[in-house]
Amino acid sequence: MTVDSTFAAPGNSPAPRACDDLRSTRLYLLRHGEVDGHWRDRIYGRLDVPLSTRGHEQCARIAEAFRGRTLRAVISSGLARAEAAALALRAERPELARRDEPDLVELDRGPWAGRSKSELRASEPAGFERWERSRGVLGPPGSETLEELAARVVPRVTSLAREFEGGAIAVVAHLWVTRAAVCAALGLPVARAAQIALPPGGCAVIDWPSGRTPELISLGPGLPLP
Repeated sequence: MTVDSTFAAPGNSPAPRACDDLRSTRLYLLRHGEVDGHWRDRIYGRLDVPLSTRGHEQCARIAEAFRGRTLRAVISSGLARAEAAALALRAERPELARRDEPDLVELDRGPWAGRSKSELRASEPAGFERWERSRGVLGPPGSETLEELAARVVPRVTSLAREFEGGAIAVVAHLWVTRAAVCAALGLPVARAAQIALPPGGCAVIDWPSGRTPELISLGPGLPLP
């Protein structure tokens, strides 16, 4: 499991198992690929920013990892960086239509969206230091809170699990979206979400049953997937 030392050392992933509960949906929750270099020193949140060349290569690797797997749906947040991997997954599944779920977009960073970290460090030193100390949890006034994020993400994922009960779906979304879902699966408060690490192109695999607590199967960058 790729988490920090608060949870477990890297490599201590739960043993993969088959989704043997017919009422469970196997959710492959993917983080989009690496974004363009222009944005890596900026806070972009839900802004629609492009992928880097490496990010597009990660999309191709994701598609290869899923080759031969049956998916009942491929869903993205609708932002271009998420749709790129979703498009690659649908390329071999022409029967699946594009589907966007706006409830799965990234955190709204409010007035900081689009601004560089160096600019914020100079213009709002106290607020930026607070944000850095919290590892991105405590944003500026007017930004979306983690509780607000979880309040839209977890019900939407639960609804998708119910809709595709007994099957498997791929959802391409964002870091904080994935963190909120993993917190729900681990029974953790969303305030601890910053302790969950997932690199661009990584995947959380969750068995999400109808009416019961979801179970995290694996979390990390490794391919192939369980």
